[in-house]
Amino acid sequence: MFWQLYMKVFETEVRVRFNEVDQWGIVYYANYFTYVEVARAALLEQVGLLPVLLSGIGYTAPIVQLQSNFRSSATFNEVLTVQLFLIPQATAKLVFGFTIRSKTTGKVVMDGESTQVLLNNKGFMVFQFDAELSEKMAALHDFFHLDTPQP
Repeated sequence: MFWQLYMKVFETEVRVRFNEVDQWGIVYYANYFTYVEVARAALLEQVGLLPVLLSGIGYTAPIVQLQSNFRSSATFNEVLTVQLFLIPQATAKLVFGFTIRSKTTGKVVMDGESTQVLLNNKGFMVFQFDAELSEKMAALHDFFHLDTPQP
């Protein structure tokens, strides 16, 4: 994906817990999405844009599209690296690309994209950020630009 060449990647690690594997010792497929959400929450916390903040100013940001490719399997107690990157958009939505890799083997376990739209407190889609939200989203966008110093 060409935009990855121009952007930083946010990275976090998760360890596969026993309750996340099936009877064959392989991570149950739905748990990979939880790992992506763990990374997204850590990123949003780092840039000061947690969902509670959005709710407090009258917005929600539901995921409306999720695309994934399962490449290999992870197993109990394996450490996975979850990488997120922001795919630039012209409208008020967030599209995150993600890759989950085995820290041990380096193999890609899953990759894909998630799309979140912005809804106001009446449930209507917002296509442009207002001044207050634009300022808060700037921190997220700045995080991913290569020429922006990191905290």
